Amino acid sequence: MSFTTFFADKPRVAAKFDRNTLLYAVVGLHVGIAAMIGLQLGNTTFIQTTGPLMVLGTTLTPLFLLVLMFWHFVYLAIVVQPARPIHRFAADLRGLATDPSRLLNGTLSMMAVIFFFSSFSYVKDQIPHIQPFIWDSYFAQLDRSLHFGRLPHKWLMPVLGTPLITTVLNAAYHLWFFIMYFLLFMASFDQRSRAASVAFLFAMVLCFALGGNVLAIVFSSAGPVYYQEMGFGPDYVALVDTLHRFNEISPIWALDVQEKLLDSYYSDGAVKGISAMPSMHVSSTVVMTCYLFTWRRWAGWLMVGFSALILLGSVQLAWHYAVDGYLAILVALGCWWLA
Repeated sequence: MSFTTFFADKPRVAAKFDRNTLLYAVVGLHVGIAAMIGLQLGNTTFIQTTGPLMVLGTTLTPLFLLVLMFWHFVYLAIVVQPARPIHRFAADLRGLATDPSRLLNGTLSMMAVIFFFSSFSYVKDQIPHIQPFIWDSYFAQLDRSLHFGRLPHKWLMPVLGTPLITTVLNAAYHLWFFIMYFLLFMASFDQRSRAASVAFLFAMVLCFALGGNVLAIVFSSAGPVYYQEMGFGPDYVALVDTLHRFNEISPIWALDVQEKLLDSYYSDGAVKGISAMPSMHVSSTVVMTCYLFTWRRWAGWLMVGFSALILLGSVQLAWHYAVDGYLAILVALGCWWLA
């Protein structure tokens, strides 16, 4: 896969429209399971796609296209250096806009992704109703056992325990959303590296379905930030208090999200989805890393660094136990291998 191949010449319209048949089948299966869970719990509305589709169509897609056009123009100017760069750039855009095979495949794939994440979010929201949070104390103890008798954040604080570094880690956590959807968008419309792109889409769906739903239900846990609130003890109170002190100096946006999630947990509000094991931030980032290694090694290694930031941030920001991230890495590598 190459960012520049987004604008490259395509095969004729004889290309098949079923490149992601397995993806559609898995998404359909997941939506069906979510529907059965909804009926079992008495919820007739189990999937919401209007909002995500509006965000994709009005915000994300235009933004992604601007990034891609800028990238392609720079590539033409520096690498290709055509005699008439503007003419070549316009021709590439026309080729993209008049390729029905790519447009259809890409649109169907992105719609499948939106439907999947909507059903995924619904199932994730129902985890406390399906399985109470019972694993937190076990994971906290496992963290101690694996990290020489201390909780992992206590090892990190002497190195990362400053307001600015914590803000940087939180910014990486937010940037994850853009990178993930950008790569999903790229893979949906990519025609050149078909095998890698299809594998990536399938691996991401599989990763979220198995990790973020199945394992999250089996190992239902709330995470360090809610450890005391869920009745497991004061082990992480000092970490949460430190984050609040840091927030007075440099913004820690995670605190607002964590508060909204807790409010919704008690009041059935709009922002829901408390779940710790495994970390889907970590797991999805590892899948993205594997995918980028199929494009360029330097991009893969950059993503390795980003994955490390996400793993450290998941612990530093009190979202996850370290073992949440360790299992997430194994799940991601397994899903990529299977895909």
